[in-house]
Amino acid sequence: MSARAVQNRRLARTLAAVNGNIVSVLSLDSEAGGRPDRSELPDEIEVVRLAPPSAIQGIVRKLNLVHSTIVNRVATEFVSNFVYPKSNFLIGALRRRVAEFHPELAIFIAQPFFVPLLGLKLESLDEIRKIAFFSDPWPYRGLPSPYDRYAFPLAGNYNRKLISRVYANFDRVIYTNSSAVEFMLNHYPELERNSNKLAVAAHLADELIEIPSKEVVDRVRSSVVHLGDLSKERFSPQLREAMAQCIHSHGISFTFIGSVCERLRQGVESGDFGNGVCLLGSLPDKFSRYIASRALANLIVEADIKDSPYLPSKLTDVLTSSDRWVFVSGTRRQPGIGITSERAAKGTCVPHDSAAIVDALLAVTRSHSINVDRCVGSLRVGAIERNRSLATKYLE
Repeated sequence: MSARAVQNRRLARTLAAVNGNIVSVLSLDSEAGGRPDRSELPDEIEVVRLAPPSAIQGIVRKLNLVHSTIVNRVATEFVSNFVYPKSNFLIGALRRRVAEFHPELAIFIAQPFFVPLLGLKLESLDEIRKIAFFSDPWPYRGLPSPYDRYAFPLAGNYNRKLISRVYANFDRVIYTNSSAVEFMLNHYPELERNSNKLAVAAHLADELIEIPSKEVVDRVRSSVVHLGDLSKERFSPQLREAMAQCIHSHGISFTFIGSVCERLRQGVESGDFGNGVCLLGSLPDKFSRYIASRALANLIVEADIKDSPYLPSKLTDVLTSSDRWVFVSGTRRQPGIGITSERAAKGTCVPHDSAAIVDALLAVTRSHSINVDRCVGSLRVGAIERNRSLATKYLE
């Protein structure tokens, strides 16, 4: 289940719980309301599933026949830049929904980045407050390598004009962290004139919490756990070396929940880590916070990038559930996400340095009280209170 769909549902539930707001979700995501057999939104939240028009789907299917990563990447960006935002089908559906629902507030959530561009088509409706939420900075040009590879060739000036229009025509523009805001203002100085519209609202924590199987619980109680996808950009040689040292010299095991990069998978298959790494694959998101609360320690990793404007999507779930965490980051920052300063201070932030990672993991696993039972109810209440506080960033 995509992180985008999970976060969108959390936001919809939170907004509906604040002051009795009536919420309607219009989404291109097939998982907008949850799994087909189980909705994760209350009945009072109406979900309108909007399938991409058949013409666009046909273009995408043909492009997928080309077995070239570069061609597919360029083609995808072309569709997102020049096809989706200009689609009469999508624009018409958006305008019809606005006419039916009569919203006071419309929130356009990226990714994909073209969603706020559709919101520009409502610029004549002054009575609607429009908010753009970017989970990651866009445009891609100027982003730290390797993320700048997503930039569409020759579209730099075009994208620059579009983001300027978003800042000018929306009432608020929200990012998940202050580094992303700094990146945007540094690379696009013209946006400074609308900087009063900027706000930072971290990802919401999940208040839907369930307990996984006893097998999973027993496994995570005795290992360092990484929740969420681990991309090749995050699996640095230093992290690999630190894991091997922890396993072979200190008897620490690791459990990865979510997809992992091919390099880690190959290392496991070739026996580089002995029996010290368990790849559990993807589990339902409702288990994440309980797993984080029970883990021997939580490992959070972002790419080895100085001043990174990104934060891992599972960061909120971990930091709102446990004080036993190690955050490996090229930025060397405390990951401020609206948690209490006491809990933030108990975790450890280290660079992509094998010795520092090993020392931090040893300190966390040996120094803190281990696996203190966290009541599901208390985890849920904490998330609800925090989420309602963050909701003011959208509603104020």
